Amino acid sequence: MARRYDYMDWLRVLSIFVVVGIHVVSKIINSTTTDDWIWHFANVFDAGLRWCVPIFFMLSGALLLTRDKEESVWQFLQKRLAKVVIPLVFWSIIYTLYNIYELGESYTPYEILVQFLTDDVYYHLWFLYTITGLYLMAPFLKLLVDHMDKKTFQAFLLFWIGFSCFLPFLPKFFEFELAVTAGLFEPYIGYFLLGAYLVLYPVPKKYLLPLGGLAIIGYFVTLGGTYYLNAGLPAGEFDDFFYEHYRPNALFITLFIFIGFQHMSKKIKPSALITRISTATFGIYVIHPLIQIYLNKFFGLNETTFNPIISVPLVWILIFAISFGIILAMQKLPVINRLVP
Repeated sequence: MARRYDYMDWLRVLSIFVVVGIHVVSKIINSTTTDDWIWHFANVFDAGLRWCVPIFFMLSGALLLTRDKEESVWQFLQKRLAKVVIPLVFWSIIYTLYNIYELGESYTPYEILVQFLTDDVYYHLWFLYTITGLYLMAPFLKLLVDHMDKKTFQAFLLFWIGFSCFLPFLPKFFEFELAVTAGLFEPYIGYFLLGAYLVLYPVPKKYLLPLGGLAIIGYFVTLGGTYYLNAGLPAGEFDDFFYEHYRPNALFITLFIFIGFQHMSKKIKPSALITRISTATFGIYVIHPLIQIYLNKFFGLNETTFNPIISVPLVWILIFAISFGIILAMQKLPVINRLVP
């Protein structure tokens, strides 16, 4: 795909900004209860932000699975995996050192290896493992995209929505699970393919308003469902069922935002700053939890330093700006720039 999509740069930048926001307000969600007003304040934000990670997967699928360039499987993997595996190893080491020297954890070499292999080093690194898996699958998924017609593609996506989005409600609320499991249609592969579908077959503008209505409903389902599941739970025991990225409520919001940006594409102008931040999103993602930690440790700045109405946006913007500044500097250094591609 030779052309650069400006709306995708804007979407990527907005998504990484929202990721930082989630990790700010989630500190409140996980340390308070529904009896505290700040829990509800955080839930109002968090319930409307869970579309950001699916957008990343959709953007990756949209760009990789619709490419015209012919590459062998090994050429494709060699080019893509180096960009994620090298940073994954490096940042896993960094966060392991944080766990040892800041949290006082102690590991044997074998335990460090197991943590790395099982995605148990630090909470946000799961994304790197998932995108690695999608890259491994991408050459084969591209064959599907190249040979599926529109109706077959739609059928696949409907099965994915049914299995990944709706089937998990059965064990959660009805206490039984079908023998045909949701794992048959892995959720993030679905988002990966959905991004490609929407580039190949854009949704007409007339459907944007109904999608907006579904997105609003999805937001209030997330808001109310999360309160319902967490009412009475002690601090630290948070049920994130409705926050999961592949629930239908999250899907509707994600679809509305992605398709909305597609329809604004002609009005979105190229921006040097947005393009620059867009190329730094990977680095911002991996480093921002450290910035959040040390802003609190050295300066006492966190989501509750002042009234959360002030603290949340202040800390959110500071974490994002500092992370971007550090990554910008790292990307200018030879060798080091391979750690934040």
